[in-house]
Amino acid sequence: MTPKYSIALAEWLGGQHHGPETKWSDVAGIENATSTSLCFVEGQLPVECAAGILLTHSAIEGRCCIVVDDPKLAFIQVLEAMFHVEQLRGVHPKAEIDPSAFVHATATIHAGVVIMEHCSVGADTVLYPNVVLYPKTEIHDRVRIHAGSVIGADGFGYHPRPDGAVKIPHIGRVVIENDVEIGANCTVDRAFLSETRIGAGTKIDNLVHVGHNNRLGKQVIIAAQTGLSGSVAVGDGVVIGGQVGVSGHLKIGNNVKIAAKTGIMKNIEDNEVIAGYPSEKIFDWHRNTIILKNLRK
Repeated sequence: MTPKYSIALAEWLGGQHHGPETKWSDVAGIENATSTSLCFVEGQLPVECAAGILLTHSAIEGRCCIVVDDPKLAFIQVLEAMFHVEQLRGVHPKAEIDPSAFVHATATIHAGVVIMEHCSVGADTVLYPNVVLYPKTEIHDRVRIHAGSVIGADGFGYHPRPDGAVKIPHIGRVVIENDVEIGANCTVDRAFLSETRIGAGTKIDNLVHVGHNNRLGKQVIIAAQTGLSGSVAVGDGVVIGGQVGVSGHLKIGNNVKIAAKTGIMKNIEDNEVIAGYPSEKIFDWHRNTIILKNLRK
């Protein structure tokens, strides 16, 4: 139970209490908070903000504040405690699971899910409605895959011939490591011969395509409508904005940040910040954008 008085809440969050003790009953954003609301402050506090309790980096005179290192993280802790929904572990009767597949007893498999032969699903993993796992897909622990996503379909590979393209059989698999979250209507293709792998802690937005033989590192973030061609290697801690396109057989280094709508057609070194089409370092992109604007004057 989350404490409902500010002093007890400060102790629960490991923060420092300042100002008068206050009782709260709801959470809100700064713009619509009332005297009974708890909210967090990361920038300047608007004068008109009426929140009863503020989670802040530093004390504000005359206000009830709980000072913590990370106000938004503390607010997330409160939300998780208030609105936690316990998953109903087990398999929905309208799910289809091949007898050769393994599903951990603590996993949650919703209606319409299809798990094909020789797949495995780990502990505390949740597959939402209509997720499809193609053969040999391996899902580790605490993974969440949202509705309509398809994991392990054929990679997009064809061998050209004068009389038309010949489909290349993809006999590999997909491996998804611990604590990955995949949004709705995503596709992750299985490898040609080996494996497509998504590293631990990676978070993928809705409508993202991960091509065959991709290897994504740990703690990667990918926003919606991004597409990774085949055989792309993505390092740890990479952040990819929305609608990014990545050509095949490229390497993106660790801790790279890629702006939305960027077109990646060459390897990216560690720690770079990239933007534009074709992609370039963001400082160069800003400079060239200004030059192009001035050409019209």
